[in-house]
Amino acid sequence: MTKLIYSSNHGGLSSGALDSILHSSRSNNDREDITGVLVVGEEDFLQILEGERSAVAECFMRIMQDDRHKDIRIMLAGKKSSRSFSKWSMHCVKTSGAKRAIISRYYIDGVFDPSRMSQDALEELFQTLAACK
Repeated sequence: MTKLIYSSNHGGLSSGALDSILHSSRSNNDREDITGVLVVGEEDFLQILEGERSAVAECFMRIMQDDRHKDIRIMLAGKKSSRSFSKWSMHCVKTSGAKRAIISRYYIDGVFDPSRMSQDALEELFQTLAACK
């Protein structure tokens, strides 16, 4: 089992574009047995993917080719003993939504900026989101 956490900049999305991303991600992830969470900020994505290494790598290659993702950064990658998000092929958490109280603890200078988060903060955020499922 592999986990991959990356961030990217989307520069602002319409709700239709986000719906399209979620629809295709859920379909692909169900087929490839990938689970995870997509955190959507005003300008940035932060995502964790869990699954077999080759499936996660193929998924990430698709993300890298998607022009809705800019400045893609791998934040953390490695082995994982079990899934944290086994029930979610791709759950979406908006920083402006119900879990804002959780996510706002990880704001830097009042902004959701995953590229500036420490590895410890990334792990803690996703552990907290997993506990909320």
